[in-house]
Amino acid sequence: MCYFTFVSSIGLGGRTRTAEDKRDRLLDVAEAAFCAHGYEGTTITVLAVEAGVTRPTVYAYFTSKDDVFRAVADRVRREFLDLQERVDTSSPERTAREGVTAFLAAWVRHHGMLTVIAHQALADPAVRTLRREILARVERRNAKFVERLVAAGLADPAVAPADFSRAVTGIVARAAEIVAENPQQASAQAQQIGDAYLRLAGIDAR
Repeated sequence: MCYFTFVSSIGLGGRTRTAEDKRDRLLDVAEAAFCAHGYEGTTITVLAVEAGVTRPTVYAYFTSKDDVFRAVADRVRREFLDLQERVDTSSPERTAREGVTAFLAAWVRHHGMLTVIAHQALADPAVRTLRREILARVERRNAKFVERLVAAGLADPAVAPADFSRAVTGIVARAAEIVAENPQQASAQAQQIGDAYLRLAGIDAR
């Protein structure tokens, strides 16, 4: 499922939009296009048509399809990082639960694009590196969070923090597939992931 399927191109070329707004709008259209057509099926022409602009307009913001693809992927990466900055830090439990809930929601929101990236990474070393970059800093931050809790005597993870963090990413990715197919499962999946996080990290629920 792609949550950018219904992006409208109305007003994309309007003079009231800033250059940054137009670029962001093009990235919305691009994410929907990559979800719908895959990497190979998405071209600059496709992007221009679906955005309701000319090819030169797209080239005014991006040098190539690969540039667009990387820009969309980088936006996903930045969203993953930003959500870690907005969680409730009043207790380890709240930080963990809000963090994984937000991570799951973002993964579901970008499920289609992340799937395209994963498929393209199988044959393209550059995209494989890009995929690793999307997750690496998120996982490092999560691992450092657990390390700080261990140092403070507030956590006793079942495995090393770095391994734990990678495991959480895998759990969230699988849960996102379930929620993408059945959105009504979102709350239950978030609750279950939060429970699993606390138990695997050895964090007392308080």
